[in-house]
Amino acid sequence: MAMLATWIETAAKGRSAGPIRAGMWSATVIGTHPVEHNQRVWLEILADDLDLGRIPAYWIENKAGNSFWHAPIPPQAVGVRLHYRSVAEHEGGEIALSVHQDSIVRPNLPDRTESPDLLGATAEGLVGNRMMTVRIDGRGSTYDVYFPTVGLHSNVRPREGDLPQSRSHFRAIAGGLAIGRRLDWFTERAAWESFQNYSGVTNLLTTELTWRHGPIRVLITDFVAMGDNMPRNQGREKSPGQYIKRFRITNEGTELRQAMIAVYVQAEINGGVGDIGLSWHDQDRALLAINRGHFHSNRKLARDSTIEFALALDPHGDVDCEPTGPNEAILYRWIELPAGKPVSVDLLVSGAFTGWSGDRGTFEHWLRPALTWFRSPDTDLNQVEQLTALEWDRFVEPVPDLHFPRASYAVSLRRSALAAALHADAEHGAVASGLDRGLSAYCWPRDALWVGDAMERLGHSEISRGVLLWLNKVRTTHHPFLYWFQKYSIDGVPEWETPAVDQTAMIPWSLERYYRHTGDLAFVSSVWPLVEQATRVCQGDSGGHPGLTMDESLNLICSAGMGDQIFGSFLYSNACVVAGLRAAARLATLVGRAETAKQWQAFADRIWNEGILREAATGRRDTPGMIDPDSGRFLSGRGISTLRDLWTHHPDFLLDRSDKLDVSMLGLAVPLGLLPASDPRLVKTAQTILRANNKVSGDPDVLARLSYEPNPANRSTLSQVQQEVSSLGTFWMVRYLLQLGRETGQGRHWNRAIAMIEAILTRMSPLGLILRPTGRGPESARMVANPGGNAWRLHAMLINTMLDLAGLEYDAVDRRLTLQPILPGPWPHTGISRSFPCGKITFRLERPIGGNVHRLRVESELNVPVVLQVKMTCPGLTELGPWHAAHTTLEPSFDPATGRLCWSIRLPFGSSDWSWTWG
Repeated sequence: MAMLATWIETAAKGRSAGPIRAGMWSATVIGTHPVEHNQRVWLEILADDLDLGRIPAYWIENKAGNSFWHAPIPPQAVGVRLHYRSVAEHEGGEIALSVHQDSIVRPNLPDRTESPDLLGATAEGLVGNRMMTVRIDGRGSTYDVYFPTVGLHSNVRPREGDLPQSRSHFRAIAGGLAIGRRLDWFTERAAWESFQNYSGVTNLLTTELTWRHGPIRVLITDFVAMGDNMPRNQGREKSPGQYIKRFRITNEGTELRQAMIAVYVQAEINGGVGDIGLSWHDQDRALLAINRGHFHSNRKLARDSTIEFALALDPHGDVDCEPTGPNEAILYRWIELPAGKPVSVDLLVSGAFTGWSGDRGTFEHWLRPALTWFRSPDTDLNQVEQLTALEWDRFVEPVPDLHFPRASYAVSLRRSALAAALHADAEHGAVASGLDRGLSAYCWPRDALWVGDAMERLGHSEISRGVLLWLNKVRTTHHPFLYWFQKYSIDGVPEWETPAVDQTAMIPWSLERYYRHTGDLAFVSSVWPLVEQATRVCQGDSGGHPGLTMDESLNLICSAGMGDQIFGSFLYSNACVVAGLRAAARLATLVGRAETAKQWQAFADRIWNEGILREAATGRRDTPGMIDPDSGRFLSGRGISTLRDLWTHHPDFLLDRSDKLDVSMLGLAVPLGLLPASDPRLVKTAQTILRANNKVSGDPDVLARLSYEPNPANRSTLSQVQQEVSSLGTFWMVRYLLQLGRETGQGRHWNRAIAMIEAILTRMSPLGLILRPTGRGPESARMVANPGGNAWRLHAMLINTMLDLAGLEYDAVDRRLTLQPILPGPWPHTGISRSFPCGKITFRLERPIGGNVHRLRVESELNVPVVLQVKMTCPGLTELGPWHAAHTTLEPSFDPATGRLCWSIRLPFGSSDWSWTWG
């Protein structure tokens, strides 16, 4: 009989024969000779100094005179050294031992048993410096990075740009901590409780994580560095792409703990298509993620650039790297956690971009100087963090202070201002429509103009100016077409060419508003070719595109609508044309082009009087008019193509009129000011929209952008589209109701508007950047979505709504302040403090709830004297009552039908304090 022998046939391995991973079962294969008759086999194992005893092995097979056994090894902590050998016993008492072997337990990967995507389906958090933007999920993990622009550059293309989970450069950068066990990744809800908020009124995001298995707390701070203390490349240029992730770990127990902190990186640089790589640079102790470009015969699908990122931990300790896949790796460091004392570990993600493919010098030129700066003793990251926070404090400084009864209004205004700023690229001037996916991270001229106008009202005219300069720059990229395309990359390369005339028509309208706010006529003259090109398009000259033409029979411009996919002659689009041409005519007069002004004014009048304000004859397609003779309301469109995304003039594929109720129809009053909100046709339009929304929603205070009249007699298949709750639709109705209440003196419109504002604010996510899918209280079955992005549809609309509610504006050209505040019935007071080019103005309007006595106080600190015009609507006030003024002021004009009183005074240079009482 042969002597019993045993050996380790296969060393201990983890899942799929890979490394042994912490917290996961592993196994070894043991061999014995002769075959397994009357044998028992064990694995004798030590985990560091802990004797785990003998672990039974299980027979697998007999082969070539030997037996083979499977020995499972229980999960162990990260970094443990396994010291093991096999033991075989024969029934007769014979024992055989193998030689010892050793294996190290490697860090475990983040858990993916619930979803193929490591991170959640959505990532709300945003940080950036207006040249780089980073998305953060609710547990402090990095979801993606936009670079070298705030959105998508023309040479950056996600692989799945149309999907919500699309990424530009990274699929995940996630932290984790191991304390005597497996790595508990911060993405794992079973291990960590999380709470997230912004640090004060800044764009520095903090995520607090509390360990469920002991007294350990982790505070993650994410920010993109700003300020003067920034690295410079070898050419001494400032390097803006420095994203810093700070981990502050606190042991709240009473004993010293040994721990490992780890960072898991899954790279997908520039969509992961092209000459890609992920490698560890041992000399620089940095992980380098690269894409050196990708050629394609279609220039739009090429990636003609070199993009590199260096990821490195701070110099305060050793760091190791373990590759875990072709584009995945783990950086880790052993640390000590003394009781009660926080320990900081910092991660730098430094980005570099060159505008050509195959660049081999990017690391030396950009990234090595950044790594040197990061690890230099002269670089204090606490100071870098503080300077970045200070930059955002300075940005928020001109944002008005709201003195409303609800503090949440002021909080939402500031957060929307900061969020909108992250969408506005500081170098190029473009504004990303949204950052939720690649499909939205482009610049729509429409969205950019709206956001620019809202930021201008907040006191940041440089953003509006940047948008106008960017539009002036890209206008020459269209040749031979004259209209501005549907969307562009942030650096100004056309991405989607669909012709929607409202995008072009808004340009002179926005330019005039910029001029009225700043008084900068020289700027208007410098971009005058912009105006001339826009007015040509507004008169039907698209440069030859058949989808944007003048319909001579309807006296309307036909193009794609605001939804970008349906072609026709739309009310909102043509209202923008009228507003744009009239604004251009007024500007032309100012710059000495009187004859041109007359021509533009005449064309605007033709569309307005002949195309819009006429009643449409029933059953006759070729007769103009946008007013429904049966209901007396406006129609949203005429001559609508039933071919999605395609224009046509074939009668078999045209609808004479649209049965859609688009909330943008209210734009005739707000913001375009073409009609008063109290115009009976607009009132009927608004009533129809509200009535239609009531039929499809359990909550009448949230609206869809599109809706339909209840039980319409004729409904085509074109109108069968899904409804969605829309912040754009809701805020647009709010702004209209606020103006309607001003004009009519009917307080119920203001009360309804406030209820709708509250409905949106209660649906805001914890960070205030998106709408939650469910609200507090009754909620419709419709999805909460903002297709196309949140920059305009949520943040700019919220900003404009709050400023409309306050009602204080300044015209720099006429040096005139206009005060027309809104005081809803349930509010005892309202007010605002604002800084204008003329100086600082503060007002407070008070009225006891249920009473009629009003008191207005105005404080000013002015650089120049200005005229203050007060236009005060007081619902329910039927007589002026006793009038008292702190300074001699003539009694105001008063309209008892609307409760509206008006007066004006001249505010002097310097400080002054005024008050009035009536009612």
